[in-house]
Amino acid sequence: MTLSLTNTTSQTIDFTQAVIEFSATGHPDEYSPFSGSLIGGTPTLRRDGGWPLEVTTLTLLAGGDMLVGAGKTGTITFSFSATQTPVTFGSITVKLLADPSRQGELIVVLPASPVDGIGTPTLLLTSAAGEETSHALAWNSRNSLKNLSYSSYTLQIDPLDNASVRVTPTKTQQKVTLTAANSPCIVNINYEAPVYFASAQISLTPNASIKQGVIDITLTQSGATQTVSQRIEPGKSTLVTRLTHQVACQAKINTTRINNIEFSAAAAAKTFTPDKASMVAVAVDYQTKLVSNAGLIATTLQATGLPAGSQKINVSMVSKDGATQYYFTLYGAGELTIPYAIAPGEYRINADKLSIGGRQYVALPGTVVTVSGTAKRLILIFEKSVDLQVRGWPDYLAHGGVTVNSASSVTAYKGVPVDALFKYDGFDGGGDPIPAAEVDRNGDGYLDLEALPVHQTCSVARQIEQANGLAVMPVMVVYTANASGGSAVSDLTDSQRLRNHFGSFITQCVAAQSYKDKDHPVPVTFVLNPDFLGAMEQEPSVYAALRKANSVQVNTLLKKAVSDLQPILKYTSPALPHFDDSLYGYLQAINYIVHTFAPDVAFGWQTNVWATGGADWLLQDDVDPGEYADQVVAYLDELGVYEGAYAPDFIVFDKFERDCFSPDAIAHYSWNASSWFNYLNLVKYTASGLNKPAMIWQIPGGHMPTESEGTSMLSSAHFASGGTFLMGDSRIGTDAGNVLKALRDTALNPVNYGVKTVGEFLQRDQGYDWGQAQVNNLTNYNIFSILWGGGSTVSITSIQSNGTDGGWLAQKIVEYYKAPSYFGD
Repeated sequence: MTLSLTNTTSQTIDFTQAVIEFSATGHPDEYSPFSGSLIGGTPTLRRDGGWPLEVTTLTLLAGGDMLVGAGKTGTITFSFSATQTPVTFGSITVKLLADPSRQGELIVVLPASPVDGIGTPTLLLTSAAGEETSHALAWNSRNSLKNLSYSSYTLQIDPLDNASVRVTPTKTQQKVTLTAANSPCIVNINYEAPVYFASAQISLTPNASIKQGVIDITLTQSGATQTVSQRIEPGKSTLVTRLTHQVACQAKINTTRINNIEFSAAAAAKTFTPDKASMVAVAVDYQTKLVSNAGLIATTLQATGLPAGSQKINVSMVSKDGATQYYFTLYGAGELTIPYAIAPGEYRINADKLSIGGRQYVALPGTVVTVSGTAKRLILIFEKSVDLQVRGWPDYLAHGGVTVNSASSVTAYKGVPVDALFKYDGFDGGGDPIPAAEVDRNGDGYLDLEALPVHQTCSVARQIEQANGLAVMPVMVVYTANASGGSAVSDLTDSQRLRNHFGSFITQCVAAQSYKDKDHPVPVTFVLNPDFLGAMEQEPSVYAALRKANSVQVNTLLKKAVSDLQPILKYTSPALPHFDDSLYGYLQAINYIVHTFAPDVAFGWQTNVWATGGADWLLQDDVDPGEYADQVVAYLDELGVYEGAYAPDFIVFDKFERDCFSPDAIAHYSWNASSWFNYLNLVKYTASGLNKPAMIWQIPGGHMPTESEGTSMLSSAHFASGGTFLMGDSRIGTDAGNVLKALRDTALNPVNYGVKTVGEFLQRDQGYDWGQAQVNNLTNYNIFSILWGGGSTVSITSIQSNGTDGGWLAQKIVEYYKAPSYFGD
């Protein structure tokens, strides 16, 4: 294949370091030579791995006939490796280092930094045509911007700040016109005097008549205002930062009605002067009066979804603007009278979590009620919930990502907060039923203790923990029965394989437990047997024989493995309980092994979205995920895997370990927002039915790019809706038309999706706001953690095999950890 580049200008063009980018259903063969007049050395070659169109970038090196005269042509010839036939070419662009139409230069002059440690400014340069480029500038320097077109430009430099100071240019935006006559054009940037920040501890004067409520306090400095929400609780205060140093500040409350008492600003605002040298405590005064009963409505409330019997229910009702609030406690059952007459209007109603008979119940999130002359009988719906706290994990929704056991992961996660890293704790991808000689050096059929990946994973996790100052849980994915590559029947019926699995799992447990110390009382978490439970539920006939008595030699082979390993692992041999020699006993035996040989390791079994027979139901709009969850719960209850003395800590759901719009996922797993809500409700009701919290695992971290982003951050092979749905993207908002057209035009199977393209499928969400970060609502779906990506799927950071997203997800994670979703919120 030959690319011919013709100079259509009136002057000679230098192609040295020219960057050629083209998309095609294939790429240059990396093992064949390049030739042609523009080839002196082998060009630098980069591919994005996209499909069906892959973007190739060639950078030409010096050495060829790089000067091409006016009207002349240079050539590049190479062998082409096609991924599809006939070969299709998309766009092709050439960017010259020395573009004859881009000879202009701007010199941006910066003074010395006004304060130490403030960072360096960034210049956003916008041409008359709207082309934007960012340039990092250096203090006390002449910053040269070359290869610019002659044009008018807008220069924008935003203020810089940190926790203690802000520096602002005297002009944050200015315009210049660059011509051949004034190039290089010098632009001087000056800065105003630094503005230093101070802080204050704001509270409300105590009020004995009110025990609950939130009152907004408005703080005003030099005409600028900020609002602080303050709870009415004894001793409660709020730290306010970024107040301007040595500038008088007035504080007054916004009028709020709580339990028919009106709180309004005091006659004189509270005035104080913040100082950066010391934090000031400020108690804000107010005045109160009783609200007139005129127009208030006597109202009742009935709670549904709770077990029979009298209950104590703490209820809150807050108007949408927050200006009217009611807090009260009801005792009893049935329709109960609210102790306050209620002002007409719409209210968000909620109640404290209830614990009844070992189960938890929560009010249906987001419930809104209307009080009026004809709407006096309110309903509050409760539903079963679970305790989200898993031993060893934080008390907020945790995030984790995939890792490789190398220093590259330590580097990649530096500065990116995570609570967990996951890795497969084996070698052959299926539990090593017949271990390779290099990981079973004595040939006993069991994995060697010192060879296990858990050792390296714990080391990597603790290095990242030390670097980031946040505890990191190593999550090891363990197979004792491999249904990911087909039937797992032989793992249970073949005596050698079952014995080996028991012994290797005991070894993995001993290794994991060895990492317990005072800082890591729960040293490791296990995810057990991906696809096994799901495959058995999907194809019950394949595994039917395993339910029969004496179909699985659990007791004999477990006893053999325990005996074999005692001299090697040096444990005290336990008195083994008797298990049913069947699938039922096997499941209990696996749970028993964890509880006995790794008693401080948290663990959960994994199941699948396709367990009930397929996953296409998630693509439908009018479907009840609760019905599918009930099937999963009934199946797991029948197996007894979450019952007994050795029950797991949590349930694990994956999605499908490929980014949603990739070639491998496009047939069934290219989800829109409705599909994601179906998935979350499947997880929610399954977790509730089992009374166990859920981990969602191998969640595709790719996102949906916008038109302006294109493929600059991730390739088309990693386009996905998961990152966008869970972390939010205000660039898309409620208009799916803002998604990259190439993605919207991607074909779908109308038999499965009911539409022909991704764009049409996104339109079925009827204006869903993709700017929402659903991650902040995951605890409402009984989810305690989300683990991103996989071996082939975008994660928080890249492990090379899973692509990269230009740091998009990592930045979203950084933002999340500034205000994580706590379980009690």
